[in-house]
Amino acid sequence: MEHNFQNLIKLIEEKTGFKCHSYKERPLTRRIRVRMRALGLSEFSQYYDYLNKNPEELKKLIDTITINLSYFFRNFETFEYIRTDILPEFAKYEKVILWSAGCAQGEEAYSLAMIAAETAITGKTIIYATDIDDDALNKAEQGIYPVTAFQYTPSEYLKKYFVKYNGDYKIKDDTKSIVKFFHLDLFDNFPYGPCDLIMCRNVLIYMSRDAQSELVRRFYETLRPGGYLVIGKVELLLGIPEAKFFNIVNRAERVYQKIAL
Repeated sequence: MEHNFQNLIKLIEEKTGFKCHSYKERPLTRRIRVRMRALGLSEFSQYYDYLNKNPEELKKLIDTITINLSYFFRNFETFEYIRTDILPEFAKYEKVILWSAGCAQGEEAYSLAMIAAETAITGKTIIYATDIDDDALNKAEQGIYPVTAFQYTPSEYLKKYFVKYNGDYKIKDDTKSIVKFFHLDLFDNFPYGPCDLIMCRNVLIYMSRDAQSELVRRFYETLRPGGYLVIGKVELLLGIPEAKFFNIVNRAERVYQKIAL
C-alpha cells in the first residue's frame, strides 16, 4: 500500500503542482479517501488509474484537500481584536499591506476589508488574498455569497457593505476594490511584501513539522519588523524553531508579532 500511495502522491504533485509532501500524512490520506469512497474505489492503485484517465477529478480532489468552506468573520473576536488593537497602529503608515494567505472564496479577505473600512486606514490599504484553487479565487472575485456565509457577521456590516443580489448578497464595489486576489502556493515567494499583517488560519495544523517551520520562516521574512501574524485558534507556534522570532501578543486569538531585531 505504501508504494501505491507514494505513486499516487507523486502523480498528484506532478499533475497539479500541489505540494502534498508538505502536509501531514494522516489528514491528507483521509481526504484522498473521501474522494475514493465517492467513486466506489478502495485501493490507491485504482484511484491512481482513475486520475490518469479522468483529469477533471484532480480539481475535485484538490477542493477536498484544501476545504474551501468558510464564513465571514469566523472567530469574530479575532477580527475585533485586529480592528481595535492592531489596525489603529497602521494609521501612521503611508501604505498598509494585509495578506490573507489561503483565502479560499474570499470571506476572510473581505472581512479584513470591512474592518479596515471601519478604521482610519481604509484609503491606503491593500489586501492581497491568495490561494491555489482557481475556482475558489474566481468565486472570490465575483464577491457574491449565500446568506449562509453570514452566520457570524454583524447585521450592521451586512447592511453597510453588501447589496442583495438574486437572493444572495454581493459585496459593494468600494470595499471589493481594495482586495486583490491571485494564485499563489504558500511555499512560493510572496511578491508584494513587506506586509503589515498576515492572516493564515487553520493551515499549519495540517502540515508536517518541517513544512510548518519553512512556512513560518517565509512569513517572518515577508512581514515588516513589528508586523503581525494571525493563525488559527487551534494552532500554536509551539515547537517550531522560527517561533523565537515572534512574541505572542494575544494567546486567545493566536496573534503573534514579529520581533524587530
